Amino acid sequence: MMTTAQHSGISRPPIGRWLLFQCVMLILIGLAFLVKSPVASYSALLGGLIFLLPNAYFAFKAFRYAGARAARQIISSFYQGEAGKLILCAVLFTTVFIWIQPLDVAALFLTFAIMLVINWLTPLLASGRPQRS
Repeated sequence: MMTTAQHSGISRPPIGRWLLFQCVMLILIGLAFLVKSPVASYSALLGGLIFLLPNAYFAFKAFRYAGARAARQIISSFYQGEAGKLILCAVLFTTVFIWIQPLDVAALFLTFAIMLVINWLTPLLASGRPQRS
């Protein structure tokens, strides 16, 4: 039995595989920051998690519907996912700055930025081949 997304020729992105790839990249980045210090390493991991957790929330919220008949639900879930992602990101940054001491702020923000770039490149890097248009 084919789903609406498969029937229309449009398949859902492999969100789980992409998130797993990003988690592996985050662990490697955290290990690389160990060269500087343990504080930099856990700060980097926190910066990556501040990116990954809201991004995962958005991905699962935004891609739970498929097909032309669900167009309104798709649009609504994208808006809800993006709003939730922004709120979650703000809450996580606030929580880390209030509760985590000592903190290497440079490592935290640098890893957040690196994860943003990795997110843009994940469809190419995680699949090993260009996506069809």
